[in-house]
Amino acid sequence: MKKFYFTFGSGQEHERCFTVIEAKDSSEAREKMFEEYDNRWAFQYDEGEWINEKGLSQQEKWNLKEIK
Repeated sequence: MKKFYFTFGSGQEHERCFTVIEAKDSSEAREKMFEEYDNRWAFQYDEGEWINEKGLSQQEKWNLKEIK
């Protein structure tokens, strides 16, 4: 299983937050996200995309809180 990270947009219930979904691939992760949050989220990242070129995670860069 791989980890996928989903963020929430401005004005959404979970604004400035993210959640992690474990799935076999990005399509399965996206399906799980739609089941849980419908279309009330902003961006999807895989593990490689979650960390930027400076070594910071999206969580650190944008001061996001994790929803568990």
